[in-house]
Amino acid sequence: MAISKTKYEASEAEIIELFSYHGVGNVQKIDPLGNGEFNAAYKVTCDDGMSYALKIAPPEGSKVLTYENNMMESEVFWYSQMHENTDIICPKVLACDFTKAILKSNCFIMEMMAGEPLWAVEFSDKEYEAVQKQKISMLARIHRIANDGFGYNQMGLKPSWYEALKDMALKLTNDCKELGHETPDGETFIRLIDKYETLLKTVPCRMVNFDLWDSNVLYNTETGKICLIDPERGFWGDPVADFITLSPGQKAPLSAKQKELDIYNDTALEKIFLNEETEARYALAVCYLALIEEVEKYVRYEPDDPTYIRNTIDSRDMYHMAFDILE
Repeated sequence: MAISKTKYEASEAEIIELFSYHGVGNVQKIDPLGNGEFNAAYKVTCDDGMSYALKIAPPEGSKVLTYENNMMESEVFWYSQMHENTDIICPKVLACDFTKAILKSNCFIMEMMAGEPLWAVEFSDKEYEAVQKQKISMLARIHRIANDGFGYNQMGLKPSWYEALKDMALKLTNDCKELGHETPDGETFIRLIDKYETLLKTVPCRMVNFDLWDSNVLYNTETGKICLIDPERGFWGDPVADFITLSPGQKAPLSAKQKELDIYNDTALEKIFLNEETEARYALAVCYLALIEEVEKYVRYEPDDPTYIRNTIDSRDMYHMAFDILE
């Protein structure tokens, strides 16, 4: 398992005090939770038998990427958007604490949701296909949440997807340079954003999860329903970008996802059809994910860490696939 440089290690005393202060309950047991690589998370069981999830942002002063600053506030925002605007199953946030008075980092307490990550469940082929249909339907509902400003809430919104995507890419390339590294592929990506300026200015502004991997979707064996967790990497942008996490994965072009598009269009209010424009929009989103993976390894891991190596290979493969479409 990768050892992350950004995880806050909370003490038992801190967690007990936090739960008491917010009136959630008297803590009886604390267990590490999840395999996330950025935030710390704990399963906290209280004396009433109820369990809760505690999520803690990286410690103050940790080196994070520009878009990751105040990302915990973004996660709470996206949970509220889904609860207010959809019937998507996701945790309710019970208490937020951004004062750093008890834990010396931003944190929040939420419902502990039943279920296991999709990757951890042994599905038959038929069961897995049914669950993936649920997941794609979830995306269609996410994309009904609209806005008129693009980008990350925590970085300031822009009037078009062109301006937002370029700003997002520039901030990552600047992060990379500040960390002492060059990113020729990132510079190529920025030039390609300019090439497709006219197209990107026509993109609708929708909630984009951008992280709907099977690790962020829980399956409840009793109900057969899925639950979305960890939406902190969401932004306002191009809904086509969310197809990256669907089979056959981030290294495949949109043209390899016709089945997933058909399932999406069965329930989507706004259909997404495969054509040169959506293929280009998708490829630009793949470039953005590649740039994130390329740069984040420098702040998260040591060069001999398996995840550092994975990010290097993945980002290179994604760039090459996308550049073949865009250039």
